[in-house]
Amino acid sequence: MILPAETAIRQTSFSEQHPYCAPAVFSSGREQLLPELWRMLHRRRRVLITSLVLCLLLSIGYVLIKGSRYEATAEIEVSPVGTNSMGLDEMASRMLNPSDPTVQLQSAVTVLESNTVALAVIQQTKLAERADFAGRWRQPAGSDVAVTTPDVRDHLLRRFAKNLKVESVPKTDIIRVQFRARDPELAAQVVNATVSSYAERNFRSSYDSAAQVSNWLSSQMEDLKLRANQAQEKLAALQRQRGLIGIDETDNIVTDKLKDLNEQLTATEADRIVKEARYRIAGSGNPELIASAIPEPTLQVLRSQQAQLRVEYARLSTKFGEGYPKLAELGNQMAQVDSAIDAELKNLSERYRNEYLAAASAEKMLQGKFEEQKQKAYDLSEGAAQYAILKHEVETTQDLYQTLQLKLKQAGIVAGLASANIGVVESGQAPSEPVDPNPWLDIPLGIGAGVFFGFGFALTGEVLDTTIRNHDEAEAVMGLPTLAEIPEIAVPADERRWLIRRVRTPAPVLVACSEPRSAAAESYRSLRTSLMLRAGHRPRVMAVTSSVEKEGRSLTSLNYAVVLAQQGARVLLVDADLRCPSLHQAFDLSPEPGLATILRDACSEDEAYARIEDIPNLTVVPAGNDGEAAAEKLTSERVLSLLETWRARFDYVILDTPPAPQFSAGVVLACHADAVLLVVRCGVATKDALRQTRDVLQRANVNIAGLVLNGIDPKYERSYFYSIGHIFPGSQERAG
Repeated sequence: MILPAETAIRQTSFSEQHPYCAPAVFSSGREQLLPELWRMLHRRRRVLITSLVLCLLLSIGYVLIKGSRYEATAEIEVSPVGTNSMGLDEMASRMLNPSDPTVQLQSAVTVLESNTVALAVIQQTKLAERADFAGRWRQPAGSDVAVTTPDVRDHLLRRFAKNLKVESVPKTDIIRVQFRARDPELAAQVVNATVSSYAERNFRSSYDSAAQVSNWLSSQMEDLKLRANQAQEKLAALQRQRGLIGIDETDNIVTDKLKDLNEQLTATEADRIVKEARYRIAGSGNPELIASAIPEPTLQVLRSQQAQLRVEYARLSTKFGEGYPKLAELGNQMAQVDSAIDAELKNLSERYRNEYLAAASAEKMLQGKFEEQKQKAYDLSEGAAQYAILKHEVETTQDLYQTLQLKLKQAGIVAGLASANIGVVESGQAPSEPVDPNPWLDIPLGIGAGVFFGFGFALTGEVLDTTIRNHDEAEAVMGLPTLAEIPEIAVPADERRWLIRRVRTPAPVLVACSEPRSAAAESYRSLRTSLMLRAGHRPRVMAVTSSVEKEGRSLTSLNYAVVLAQQGARVLLVDADLRCPSLHQAFDLSPEPGLATILRDACSEDEAYARIEDIPNLTVVPAGNDGEAAAEKLTSERVLSLLETWRARFDYVILDTPPAPQFSAGVVLACHADAVLLVVRCGVATKDALRQTRDVLQRANVNIAGLVLNGIDPKYERSYFYSIGHIFPGSQERAG
C-alpha cells in the first residue's frame, strides 16, 4: 500500500520508530558483557588465530629442537643446631642455637646457592672441561676455574646457577637440591658434589670458628694466670704489713686484744660507778640513808644501841621525871654512842672515797689502753678492707681461669656438634627420563600462551580501534537514532573478480530484488517504514551521504529507492556522485546521458531518464561522463531548479551524493534535500570522521533524518530479523 505524500502521520517516538533499539534491549549491563566479549573476539579472530598458531608452532619447535635434559635430586636434613648440645651448659646451648630454625634453613639454602660452593663443585666435577656444559667457554683439561679470567668464571657460574635449584620443603627441615644436565650421570654427580661441598664447608667453618675461640681463650687464660699471681703476692704483702694472721681477715691479735680491753673497761667502769655511789651516800652524813644503802655491821650495831638507849631514856623520863639519876647516866651513854656513830660515818666516808678514787684511776688507765688499742683496730680495719678486696680479686681471677679452662676443653666438642647437624636424606640418583622438554606440558602451555597473547592483542586492538563497530557507538557520537542496520551483502562472483583486480568500482547489489526475503532486504523495508512514520512530514527529497568512501551510500540509495518503488510510489534515483559513479552498473545502463550531461546543457531532463523495466515505478538518472568537470556545477542554481522539477513529477527523489566532509557538493545537495540519511559502515568509519561529518552538516543546518548502519555481521548483532535466522551470507567488502 502507498502512503500519499499529503497524509498526516501520527507522531512517534524514537523507540516506536526503531523498537529493537530500545534502551532495555541495548542496556550495557552485566548481562551484555559476554555477548560483547564474544563479538569482540569474532572481530579480532584473525589476531587471535594468528597468535594461537604462532605460539603453538613455537612450542612444537621448542619440543623438537630442544635437547633432552635430565634432573637429579638430592635431599638433606638441616637440623636445628641446639638439638645436638648433648647436655652442655646453657651458654653452650645458646652458642649452638644462634638463630631461628627458619632463618637457619634459609641461610643453608643461600650457602648452597653461593658461588663458593659452585666453584668447588665445578672444580670437583670438571664441568668447565665438558663441552655439553661449558660450551664455547670450555677450558683445557686440568685447568683451575678459580684462576681463570673473570669473564669465563662469570659465564660458568651463571650456567651452573641456571641449572641448579635449591629449595626448602615447607614445614620440614629438608632442603631439596636439584640439577639439570644433558647427561643423567652428570646431573647425579653434580647434585651429590653440591651436598658434599656444603657439608665440608659447614664443617670447615665450624672448625675454624672453634680454632679462633681456642686461640682467644688461651691468650685470655695466660693474662688471667699472670693477674692471679700478682694479686696473690699483693695479698701476702698486705698480711705481713697489717699483721693479719690466718686466712680470715677477722682472725687476728689486735681484734682479740681490743675485745678483752673492752670487757675489762666495762667491768672497771661498773665498779667505779658503784663505789662512787657509796662515796656520795657516805658523804651525805645521814646515818639512816647510809644504813639502808650500805649495810655496815658496825654502824648497824651502834645505831641499834642508840635506839635502845633512846627508848630507855624516854621510858625513865616519862616514869620518873627529869631529875631521875639514871637519866644522866643514860644521857652520857647516848652521847658516847652518838660520838661513835659520827666517828664510824667519818671512817666510812674516807674509806669509800679512797675506793672511789682507786676505781676511777683504774678506769682512766683502762680507757687509755682501750683507745690506744681501738686506734690499732681502726688501722687494722683499713688493712682488712684492702685484704678483702685483694682476696676477692684473687678468688674471682681463679674462678674465671678455671671457667675458661673448662670452655677451652668444650670448644672442640661444641664445634664438632655444630657441624653434625647435616644429614643426607636421599642422595642423587641418575634419572631415567628427561624432564625437559615435556610435550604434554610445553604444547598446552604454548596453546595457553597463544590464547592469552591473542586475547591481549585483540583487547589492545579493540581499545585502540576508533572505528564504529555497532549502533551504540554511532548513536553516542552523533546523537541520532539508527534507522536501519544492514548486514553484510555478498558480492557476486564476477563483481568479486573486479573488486580483487581493482579495475573499476563494483556495482551495488540489488538485494531488495534478488533476495527479497533476506535480512538485508527486510532491513531496507524497515528503513522505509521508519522514514514514512517519521514525526512531522515524510522526506520526499532524500540525500544519502557518508563520512568517507566505501561506506555503502550507493547500495543504500539503490535499495531504498527499490523498496519505495515496490510499494507503488514514483521514485527518482539520481547518481549525484559524479566523480565516482556506480548506479548505472547496478542496472547495466549507459552512463550517458546523465546528470553531468544535464548540467552541461547537452541534453534535456527527459533524455537523461532511464526507465527500469523490472521495477516500473523506478526512474534512474545516471551520473554521466566527464563528471569531474561537471561536479562543480552541483552548487549552481541549475540544481535547485532540477530538484523543484523532480519534486513535482515524482513522489520521492533519492540523491546518491559524495561524502559530505570531502566534497562541498554533497553538503549543498544535502541542504536542498528535505532530509539526509547518513550511512555508516562498521569497521570503516571512524569516530573522528563521524564527528567531522556531524559538525559539517550541523553548520550547514542540514536536517539529518538518522543513521543507516551498514556492514553489520548478523551473527553477532542483536536484531529481531537476525534472531529469526534470516541471515544473508557473505562478508566481502564492497564499494560505496
